[in-house]
Amino acid sequence: MAAPSSFDEIKETTGLQFERLKGRLFEILLICSTLVGILSLLVLFVYITVDALGLLAASPTWYLIYFATLVAPTAAFTLYARRNPAAGTANAKSFAAVFGGLVIGLVVYALFDALNPYDVLIYFVFGAVPPLAVAVYGRRFGNETRTGPAIPVSILAGIAVAAVAYGPLRPIVGIAARWIAFLILVTLPVAALGGVLATRRWSLQRGLLVAGLVLGGALATVGGSLGAGIDPSLGVVMFSLLVVPTGYVIGETVATESRGRIGLLGPFVIIGGTLLGAFIERQLGVSGLEGYLSPTLLLNSWDGLTASNAGVYPQIVGSIIIVGFMSLMTFPIGVGAAVYLEEYAPETGLRGRLATLLEVNISNLAGVPSVVYGLLGLALFRNALGFGPGLVVAAAGTLGLLILPIVVVSAQEALRSVPESLRQASYGMGASRWQTLREVVFPEAVPGILTGTILALGRAIGETAPLVIIGVATTTYSPPDGVFAGATALPLQIFAAAGNAKPEYRTGVVAAAAIVLLG
Repeated sequence: MAAPSSFDEIKETTGLQFERLKGRLFEILLICSTLVGILSLLVLFVYITVDALGLLAASPTWYLIYFATLVAPTAAFTLYARRNPAAGTANAKSFAAVFGGLVIGLVVYALFDALNPYDVLIYFVFGAVPPLAVAVYGRRFGNETRTGPAIPVSILAGIAVAAVAYGPLRPIVGIAARWIAFLILVTLPVAALGGVLATRRWSLQRGLLVAGLVLGGALATVGGSLGAGIDPSLGVVMFSLLVVPTGYVIGETVATESRGRIGLLGPFVIIGGTLLGAFIERQLGVSGLEGYLSPTLLLNSWDGLTASNAGVYPQIVGSIIIVGFMSLMTFPIGVGAAVYLEEYAPETGLRGRLATLLEVNISNLAGVPSVVYGLLGLALFRNALGFGPGLVVAAAGTLGLLILPIVVVSAQEALRSVPESLRQASYGMGASRWQTLREVVFPEAVPGILTGTILALGRAIGETAPLVIIGVATTTYSPPDGVFAGATALPLQIFAAAGNAKPEYRTGVVAAAAIVLLG
């Protein structure tokens, strides 16, 4: 009678070993697939970088110079920062302040300069003052229940008033110097934000001191620029968005993190190594890179005859304006729809069935091909509303329709991830539904909402088919000056350059523009 039992045990053991073998094989298959994908992307990026930067044209001496001045110091500092957590944290903050402030400052200046700072100033003032007044009223009189819904309404009302009053106000505002408009648009909000942060952390006196230092530094930048005969506008923007955040991060780290102070040198090691390498390269007359990723590509307009003179500045600004305007239209609508479907829509009755139907259709719309949205934009903006071809508002609206389902679905998932116990605890404390949503649900869901929105924007900024369908030009020679002006996007210019008869466009210029698009 023992034989059958032994046979069953052997069979069970063999089956278990077979299942383990299948699990190991599946694990190995996943690892191999991951490595193949990573290596494929790495090869692709290396190929694009070689074409864009012209790495093969540089001499060995050039590589030795930059290895000694840039690669080796950066690698050594990075290794030290990884072994010292405090220095690593300070290094991350310093990088975010320096390079983040540099990019944001340049983008803000380019946008305001293209859209005309006087026009932006008018709409900014009328759009910012009403919500500030509503917020102050709510805090002053303790009536914050309706403050949240009233803020977006006040913004829309202020923008509508600005559109009506634009005609008589524009000549008056235009009398002021351009740098005054940038000072109000950029420096005043930065000074106010710095003052608020300092007040919350220390005291009202220090908050006023910080705000005064920001304004004083900006005015000193204006004085120095005017004395040198330079337009102070760019200097005001870069001081407010680069120097001020960098100074704040450095000052805070030096005052509070004695162990991590050395980490603040991270971005300056890279900048200093680059400048030192460039100086040595020029002094020795070493042949360096001969690529197309250069200031010419970033600052010039398009040249279809000489590849070395080709620039995509209008396309960069056009892409940023289209995506920015699209975000302003899509983000509030998408998040608002997700909030209604998750927090307010009933689960039963006619309205519940309608909400379920909307959710199913929104999920299906997220998988519709982008060219279909191009046809929708053509029917809506060109045929129904009569907009001309290639307008910013039409391009932004079409791409907004493209990513709206993605924003709604990602925001819904982020709201669902908030534990129900937090909502019930808030209700138990006597909070209303809006207070629970604002103080409990949103802070927990914001990271997920922003992640989904960023992924959606990444898809929209690289689309070409919808823009081609609605008649957006592939090449323009000046950035758009408003939402009802013609514009193009960087992916369309890459598409056009790929069909150029000259090989240097199809390889170098396309690769360099692709790196800019990825950035």
